[in-house]
Amino acid sequence: MNIAAKYRPNTFEELVGQDVLVHVLRNSFILNKIPQSILLAGSSGIGKTTTARIIALCLNCSSGPTPYPCKVCNNCIAIKDSRHPDVLEIDAASRTSVEDVKAILESTCYLPISAKFKVYIIDEAHMLSNSAFNALLKTLEEPLSNVKFILATTEVRKIPGTVISRCQRFNLEKVQANNMMEHLSNIAKKENLSFEIDALKLITRNSEGSVRNALLMLNQVTLYSGKNNISISTVENILCLTDRKTLFDLVESLLESDPARTLIIFKNASKSANIISILEELLQIIQLLCCFLVTGLKEETATEYEMARITKLDKKKTLSFMLRLWQALFKGIQNIKMFSCSDLFAEMILINLCYLADLPSPTQVINSVLTNKGSYQDSQILYNREREEDYNFNKILTLLDKNKEIFLYNQLCSSVELISCSAGHLKLKAKALLHKNFVATLTQCLNSLTQLEWCVTIDDCIEVFENIPAVKKVLDVFKSAKVEDIKNKE
Repeated sequence: MNIAAKYRPNTFEELVGQDVLVHVLRNSFILNKIPQSILLAGSSGIGKTTTARIIALCLNCSSGPTPYPCKVCNNCIAIKDSRHPDVLEIDAASRTSVEDVKAILESTCYLPISAKFKVYIIDEAHMLSNSAFNALLKTLEEPLSNVKFILATTEVRKIPGTVISRCQRFNLEKVQANNMMEHLSNIAKKENLSFEIDALKLITRNSEGSVRNALLMLNQVTLYSGKNNISISTVENILCLTDRKTLFDLVESLLESDPARTLIIFKNASKSANIISILEELLQIIQLLCCFLVTGLKEETATEYEMARITKLDKKKTLSFMLRLWQALFKGIQNIKMFSCSDLFAEMILINLCYLADLPSPTQVINSVLTNKGSYQDSQILYNREREEDYNFNKILTLLDKNKEIFLYNQLCSSVELISCSAGHLKLKAKALLHKNFVATLTQCLNSLTQLEWCVTIDDCIEVFENIPAVKKVLDVFKSAKVEDIKNKE
C-alpha cells in the first residue's frame, strides 16, 4: 500500500490544515444540527473526498451520529473499505446526464439497508449538466431525513448559484507549508525513513498545498532511495528538477548582465531537464528573492543553501528590477508554450533578460528630485548670475572688436551716444543717420555673443534729422521752420 492510501485520514482529528472546517463540522454533530446537503470546494488533493467519507463515517457509525467514530464497527469498516451499500460515491465526470441523476434520485426513496443514513458523495460535481443540476434542486432543498448529499468540486464557479444556495458550503484551504512539513516529518518517522529536512522542504514547495501530491512524492522518493537517506538530490532526480546550484548560478548571471555565461549554464542544464521546467523553476527562485527583499524573512520552504545564495543576491538589484525580471520571464514562458522551437526561443528570452535595464522606481525618482531641488535651484541662480554679469559699453565694444564685427563697432564708436547699459539692455542716442537694419543687426549679434536676450533702443536726435538733405532744403526755404518732433509712419 502506498503512503498516501495508508495514511488517509479517517477522523476529523487526522485532517491536516483544515481547522475551521473541522471545528464547524464537529460542532454540528455535537449540537445535532447536521446539514442535509454539503458542498466542499477547494483545489485538488486537499481532502474534499476524504472529508466527505469522514462525514459519512460519523453519520453511520454504530454509536453515531457522532464526531468521534469508533472505526471498529461493521459500518465504519465497510465505509473505510469503500464497500458500504448506503454510502455511494458518484463520479460526476463520467455520469453527467440527467438520466444518471434521476436514477440516483429514485434510489433515495428506499430506506438505508444497514446504516442510519444514505449518503451520496458526488465527486467533481461541477461536471454535471445544467439539466442534471435542475433535477437535483428539489431534492437538495427538501431531502428525506435519512438522506444526505455531499458535493465535492474543484471548480465551484461552474456550479449554479441555485445549487450552492441549497447547500452548506465549506472552502477547504491549501495546506500551509509548516503544517505540511510537520505532517511529512511525522509520516517519515513512522515509516522509519531517514531524511534531510531540505528534501522535505522541496517536496512541500512542489506539492502546492496538496497533501495527496506531497505523500505521492514522498512515496516515490522512498521507493527510489530504498533504505538510504532521503536527500535533496534524490528529490530533484525524482521530480526532474534542476540542480539548485545551477538555478542560482543562472539567476546570478542574469543579474550581472552576462549573456555568455547565462547561455552556457542554460545549455548544460537543458541537456538533462525540460526547458519549460527550468524556466519555471527560475521563476520560483526570483519569487523567493522578491519575497526576501519585501519581508526580509526566511521563506518556510527555502532550503539552507537557497537562503545562503539569496542573501548574496538580494543586494545586486532593486525590488523593482526583480519584479520586472519576473514579469518578463513569465510572459516569455507563456510565449514559449505556443512555439515548437522552445530551445531557441528560451535562449533569446534569457539574452533579453540580461539586458533588462535597472530603472529607478517612481518613489526613488520623486525622492531624488526632492533631495536635489535645493542644489538645482542654487545652481540655476549661480548660472543666471554668471550670465547676467555687468555689461558696460566698453565691454560691448571690446566684444564686437574681438569678434570682428567692424561695421557695428564703427557705428557705435562714431554714430551714437550711450544713454544706459546693463545686462540685456542697451539704450543709445543717434548722432548721425544710421542704417535702417542697425538695431536688428546689433541685437542679433549681442544675443549670439553673450547668450543673453538683448533689448536695444535708439533715441532719434532732431539734429540728425535736420542734416538730412531733403529736410535741410525745406528748412532753408522756410527760415522760421524747425523740427519739433519725430514720429514713425504707421
